Amino acid sequence: MSEHFRPGDVVVVREVVDGLVWTERPVTVVVDDPDQLVLHQAAGSVTREPIDPSERKDYLRIMAGGRWTLRDKVWQPPGRLRIGRIGLPFEVWRLSTPDERDVAAWYVNLQEPLRRTADGFETLDHVLDILVAPDLSWWRWKDEDELVAAVQHGVLTAGTAAAIRATGEAVIADIERGDPPWDLTWATWQPGEIDRASALPQIT
Repeated sequence: MSEHFRPGDVVVVREVVDGLVWTERPVTVVVDDPDQLVLHQAAGSVTREPIDPSERKDYLRIMAGGRWTLRDKVWQPPGRLRIGRIGLPFEVWRLSTPDERDVAAWYVNLQEPLRRTADGFETLDHVLDILVAPDLSWWRWKDEDELVAAVQHGVLTAGTAAAIRATGEAVIADIERGDPPWDLTWATWQPGEIDRASALPQIT
């Protein structure tokens, strides 16, 4: 599927595990072209998140067990700007100040490359992430322990986990060179710049 979405279109980003939907998040398209995909997840939008029948909180055990249901969850402020590209094994999320006027931090979310669907995109989070200062002056790993646990639970193989970390290390090398693999001008973007028909995107 190669057709691009238009700015202002409401689409759905789904995480999929072995053919089963793990999360659904409605987003508004800001940019969709061959070089860049930018999506906005608005505060107040209704997402769908996993719980298992016994309401357990350990998501890796839930995922490994292959049984869960989805519940609605209201996305709390601030909204999130997602910057990526089809085929790239990560997105960069702009973690915003409460009023969404400025960037509080950059969040490199390692994940399966985004795949187009009829109504949006599919991916799957790869657990390990990188938190980066707005001005790139520092970075730190996030959820290294969860990457280890994912291997222990059989959610990831040791080889896959090593490849995920290698992807993160390549991103870190770019950051340390002052050449991050995303456009820093998105730091000044405002949600009102989206030309959209509805106030809040919803899953339909």
